[in-house]
Amino acid sequence: MERQSFFRIVLIDDSRMVRLGIREQLLAATDFRIVGEAMSAVEGIEVVEQVIPDLVLLDSRLPDLSGVEACRKLIARDPARRVLMLSIQDDPAVVQEAVAAGARGYLLKDAPVGTWLAAMRRVASGDVSIQPHLFGVVLKEVHEMGNGLSSKSLASLSPQEYRLLPLVAEGKTNKEIASALDLSAKTVKNYLANIFSKLGITRRTQAATLYARALPSRSMSSGHYV
Repeated sequence: MERQSFFRIVLIDDSRMVRLGIREQLLAATDFRIVGEAMSAVEGIEVVEQVIPDLVLLDSRLPDLSGVEACRKLIARDPARRVLMLSIQDDPAVVQEAVAAGARGYLLKDAPVGTWLAAMRRVASGDVSIQPHLFGVVLKEVHEMGNGLSSKSLASLSPQEYRLLPLVAEGKTNKEIASALDLSAKTVKNYLANIFSKLGITRRTQAATLYARALPSRSMSSGHYV
């Protein structure tokens, strides 16, 4: 059997112009072939399941689900799946959420063609790729958060509030957390508001980072969280 000499790609983006633009960018690259396209997350997941591509190019904003939600669903079905998130946002929180959902790369749509091709080759080959300036702002935010917050601050949470953190760290939505803990969505929303207020944070990714930092100390402690 002849060895495959190109990477098979599924492109998920609700903009026809963006999809055409990506096709144009790939014309000169002989090692990529688009084998499927979709305009929504639901449609895209179905296409991916059908053609089993080497790489999924996934828009961060889709009409039915966010790119992060779609990525989470794709990875849940196949943890080895290679997803490169495409976005117009350089918000470090969005980058963190994408990576936490399982994306192996994060690429701004206005990046030069050479950056696009390099990122696609890295992710399709099983590596990771985040543009240097994006990686830098993510690390900066984590560092600053570490200087201003301590895992000890988690002790201010009630046991009921604390049990939400593992699910937040997994990237679950309020609805999914409510279902897992047999709570109402409103109760989950209130718990999260209390958690954010007590910890002095504003984003779920910050809560997840604090929880991850606290895991080693929790396993050695005899506090009420164990």
